[in-house]
Amino acid sequence: MRISGPSGGNPSLMRSTSGITDPSLMGSIGGISDPSLMGPPSTSVGFSSKKNDEKNLSNHSQELHAKNGHGESHGAGASRINEVDSSILIGNKKAREESLGGGRDGPQPKKRSLHRLTSQQLEILEGFFSVCAHPDENQRRQLAIATGLALHQVKFWFQNKRTQVKHLSGREENYRLKVENEMLREENNRFKLAHSNALCPRCTTDPGQLQILKELERLKVHNQVLQQELQIRINNETSMRTSPTRLFHLESSSENVFVVQDDVQALTEVANSATHELLILGDSDCPLWMAVPGGSFEVLNKMAYTQTFPGQISVGAIGFKTEATRANAVVMLGSKSLVEYLMDAERYGTFFLGLMSGATTTKVYNWPKNSEEGYEGAMQLLTVELVFPSPLVPARKCTFLRYCKRLEHGAIAVVDVSLDGGAKCRKMPSGILIQPMRHNSCKVTVIEHVRVDGGTHNLFQPSLSGLLFGARRWVMSMARQCARLRDVFHVTNCALNVTARGRKAVMKLADNLLADYTSSISGLPVDAWSVQCGEGTEEDVRIVYRRNDDTSNTAVVCASATFLLELPMRRVFDLLKNNLLRIKWDVLVNGGCVKEEVRVANGVGSEDAVSILHVKHGSGTNKEIMMILQNSCYDASGSFMVYSSLDKNVMEMITSPGGEHAINNISLFPAGFSLVPLPDPANLGAPMGEAGRTMMTAGFQILMKLARGTGLCPRSVSSAIKIMSENIATIKDTLLNSHPVFYKRFPSTN
Repeated sequence: MRISGPSGGNPSLMRSTSGITDPSLMGSIGGISDPSLMGPPSTSVGFSSKKNDEKNLSNHSQELHAKNGHGESHGAGASRINEVDSSILIGNKKAREESLGGGRDGPQPKKRSLHRLTSQQLEILEGFFSVCAHPDENQRRQLAIATGLALHQVKFWFQNKRTQVKHLSGREENYRLKVENEMLREENNRFKLAHSNALCPRCTTDPGQLQILKELERLKVHNQVLQQELQIRINNETSMRTSPTRLFHLESSSENVFVVQDDVQALTEVANSATHELLILGDSDCPLWMAVPGGSFEVLNKMAYTQTFPGQISVGAIGFKTEATRANAVVMLGSKSLVEYLMDAERYGTFFLGLMSGATTTKVYNWPKNSEEGYEGAMQLLTVELVFPSPLVPARKCTFLRYCKRLEHGAIAVVDVSLDGGAKCRKMPSGILIQPMRHNSCKVTVIEHVRVDGGTHNLFQPSLSGLLFGARRWVMSMARQCARLRDVFHVTNCALNVTARGRKAVMKLADNLLADYTSSISGLPVDAWSVQCGEGTEEDVRIVYRRNDDTSNTAVVCASATFLLELPMRRVFDLLKNNLLRIKWDVLVNGGCVKEEVRVANGVGSEDAVSILHVKHGSGTNKEIMMILQNSCYDASGSFMVYSSLDKNVMEMITSPGGEHAINNISLFPAGFSLVPLPDPANLGAPMGEAGRTMMTAGFQILMKLARGTGLCPRSVSSAIKIMSENIATIKDTLLNSHPVFYKRFPSTN
């Protein structure tokens, strides 16, 4: 960004034309010094100027004629008069031309002088702008002293920066409003059609919509009987089939095989019943949900649910904890492409990074014969392992039936329901409702309803039910991945020459960074990570390690701990993201200067970004440069910030053409944080994350030597625990004692 110099910084001064002292710009008559020949003070252009020329010519001719009577002949006097007349006409003509713009060869106005800010000045200004977009007079004066700029230059820089940010935010907001408007328009058309069908103008006409509503009421009335019959049939099938390859007793290692027609028919009935319940729960006017203040999701009213679906209550539910949430969002991906990611187990496992360690297909019961049919009627048995980046939250392994059903108006339902009632994590009728929209986007409604056998750690007891594995996390992860797949992210601050393929390579590497961090914190897969010691609290740091496949006799060691911060999650995230404070707590920075080189965001105005940070140590010839790759995201249901150091040459190789092929050969050792909001009991109406406290999990990876026997050296374990304890103390001190200017937020920017 360029900024005007001290003499030309104020735009109002650039529009002023007073104060010009160049005689060539004042309309002077060339070469005539006689005051009597200078004409009027200001020369007008047009008919009046011609009359002035003739008048001046007559006056001066008479004066010269009188003078010529004393010393010159009549012919000489006439010649003198003609010469002077020509000079007057030429002078007035030049004056008119110069008053119109100086003529073709006249002097041009000076261009405004522009001065490019140095990297140090930009770093100071942008760092302060990230925490305070509206500095007061005292703050602007301090910034002017720190940057060496004039006070008005600092003022205009902040004005221009606010305008730029507002423009970029407006583009994304405009796009989202268009999509939302289209969604409301289609919904309004459906309501009009339903209203016209319900109000029959003639008694002889039988409206179809009334029949549908009556049928829906009839299904609700007989739902209890239907659920009981299905439960009896499932129990009979379970008791009769004892083979591990049969219907309901399934092993995760079994191959994908097609089953007999009787099994498909029985499972189709179960899937249709689950679809019926999912559609009722997904209705926007369904009274079974209660909104969470500021959380953008809803929790299930269990009492109303048991009255509506009494058949779901069974003896197996005793001792289980029920978690049910609903959330929706508009994602930037077509419905067909989204269904492909949900129905393909391999792509599904990589689609929700940070939520699951993987997904496998246990059995396929029904599958479309060709791709033109889509996934209508597709039915398969999936096994997934859900994770949360905290050593205090155990993973959840769940096996369920996934069924795809096409609905009215092009909508699609992807339904999940568990078959084994004895599993520790059982999915009740859940799934995703997909409503296609224009601009190759769709609205998704996620319903996550599970029953789990297992308690929650005391530190996470104050958190809302269904927050850690709820629908809000699924929706936000889906929206983030869809935006990246559609390549709608913008390079908002690019100091490096990064191509489109280079940006995609950076995004892919950032996804791997998040997946590796989550895997190490949760210790999954179990056969890869070995627990050395610790529970995972501030007083008892957890240490896990993973052996390298090479012959170096080394292991990747991960230290992690979860602790409580007496600050809202919004404030904690802002402080961690501030590069001016990073020097105080990040050991990778180690007193260096941090600058953001490239920032790739999923959407303008969102806080989901992948950044390349530039860390400089020293100055002059001793200057050292290090790069940091950072993946961060903020949401009311939970936030994270994961980063890892990279060599400058490696980063240039990734961002160059063909860098996407070199990602698999790069080893990263991620460090970072995951945040969970804890509501304030005294202020339950506040938006989630803006008040209350924060449950923070910190973790890092480091390469260490293995002992001669098995496991790690005691000295290595003690060193890792000491580093983690010191980091926790430093982070707490930095966040709790930071000046309010670093986290003060403003509602809007002008």
